[in-house]
Amino acid sequence: MICTILGCGGSSGVPEIGCDCFTCVSSNPKNKRLRSSIHIQSKTTSILVDTSPDFRQQALAHGIKHLDAILYTHDHGDHICGIDDTKSFARNGHTIPTFLNQSTYSTLLQRFPYIFKQTSPLYLARLRANVLEYDKGFQVGDINIISFPQVHGKIVSTGFRFGELAYSTDLNDLSTKAVEALTGIKIWIVDCLRYAWTPTHSYLERTISWSDKIKPELTILTHMAHDIEYEEIRKILPQNMIPAFDGLKINFN
Repeated sequence: MICTILGCGGSSGVPEIGCDCFTCVSSNPKNKRLRSSIHIQSKTTSILVDTSPDFRQQALAHGIKHLDAILYTHDHGDHICGIDDTKSFARNGHTIPTFLNQSTYSTLLQRFPYIFKQTSPLYLARLRANVLEYDKGFQVGDINIISFPQVHGKIVSTGFRFGELAYSTDLNDLSTKAVEALTGIKIWIVDCLRYAWTPTHSYLERTISWSDKIKPELTILTHMAHDIEYEEIRKILPQNMIPAFDGLKINFN
């Protein structure tokens, strides 16, 4: 399978509007970060995690033309606000299976009711919701998936494991169920918003300590704000850790 980092930026992306900091004015393309999202592709199955506000741009840049499922981590704007562009993948009455926790589904149904319900003969539903049960795995095509709860400030976000790879964005603490689900992974894509402490996300020291606890072969930092400059952080990370960049492709089983 191949995991593509469609975006690895924080909620404002990088560069941030109106900012002239070193990272935001950098000419290094690895410092240009769209909002966080990944795409998982096997020989027969295509899965998107989150519809960021940059989803249209991400899909065009990476030639994504078909989706077998969409998974949502949580309901914050930087992870859902590209949802309207799912219309390009749901044509002729086709609805895309969508997996999300109850809280996220309730929010999406309130904000975007037309996405899940037919509102007229011309406007058909696009997504078909499947509310996650964290104690049960599920399958999309030939890909087995495990979901697990994560602490993200006052809400619960969802992490996902696809075989040897797991994706954990938007969290500030690891639940017991998360640790259990992450046991034995080889590649972990995980939140690291800033160098310094932040209340609802992980930060560098904490992410390093989590990596030491989970012990993947490779830890990849994502959801990075403009505080983090690619070359600077790459030089100080432990040997088994790297920062993500938009377009990074990871092969895994």
